[in-house]
Amino acid sequence: MDKKRITIVAPAFNEAEGVAHFARAVATEMAGLPYDYSILFVNDGSTDGTREVLEKLHEEDPEHFGVIHLSRNFGHQAALTAGMDHADGDAVITMDSDMQHPPRLLPELLRRWEERNDIVQTVRKNTQRSGWFKSAASRGFYALVNEFSSTRIEPNASDFRLLSRRVVELFRRDLRERDRFLRGLVSWVGFRIAWIEFEAPPRYSGGTKYSVRKMTSLAQVGLISFSRVPLRLAVVLGLTVSAVSLLYGLFALFAWFFFNRAVVPGWASIILVSTFLGGANLLFLGILGAYVASIVEEIKERPIYIVDAVLTGGRHG
Repeated sequence: MDKKRITIVAPAFNEAEGVAHFARAVATEMAGLPYDYSILFVNDGSTDGTREVLEKLHEEDPEHFGVIHLSRNFGHQAALTAGMDHADGDAVITMDSDMQHPPRLLPELLRRWEERNDIVQTVRKNTQRSGWFKSAASRGFYALVNEFSSTRIEPNASDFRLLSRRVVELFRRDLRERDRFLRGLVSWVGFRIAWIEFEAPPRYSGGTKYSVRKMTSLAQVGLISFSRVPLRLAVVLGLTVSAVSLLYGLFALFAWFFFNRAVVPGWASIILVSTFLGGANLLFLGILGAYVASIVEEIKERPIYIVDAVLTGGRHG
């Protein structure tokens, strides 16, 4: 009886120092399991020698190590998508190649998959290493999205997950939006899901590739894709300001008719109201612009990623 095939998709961006260690660690875990496996690396436009390291791994063991070189850096979500599109396993596991997604969890992911779960999602435990700002911002983002969206996104869900073949095919055929927030899309598809908590170890080498700018951009994509709360807030604030203005107008009429005097606002009042309304207008024009920009990206229908080269041993489609 043929073994089930498992494809492990691992994006790599400037991971020359640690990617070989990651490959050995994953291979060690998978070698003791009753599966036919392969690791499909996605080189996301690295500039530090990662390409050469990955090609050497492929030359040494083309049966177990495949490589996709993207033409430039398209971002983590696009790299994951490229790997999923080319993976041919009965199940696909996505994980980062910096060792913060522990390979020791692979047997547990596969065990939960064998329990007929289409999605096995890992959830990162809060640790002191994350920093108070990052932790607070993450909690605030997920609380906001989950409060106003019909799709619940598990707080601290990571991109370390297992997807069954039918879920991968769904992403390959139908879920092709350009602004991608995979954590939300995985929850949105609605298949049976299992959860595994883990504590992220330190990176094996180098520093994080997720800058504050990139994290903010990903959060914006997630918020726009799965919630209309910014637009609703614009409506609520607009109605509130209109109501306050109406009450102030009624107060001015009352003072004129009953006390025979006009209400003359001071300079502070004028400046405060003017700056508040001006700032609110600019803010919500920016929010509308973000939604419009997302629509424009979809209308362009540009590819999510561009492949420069594919090195496989005939194991990937």
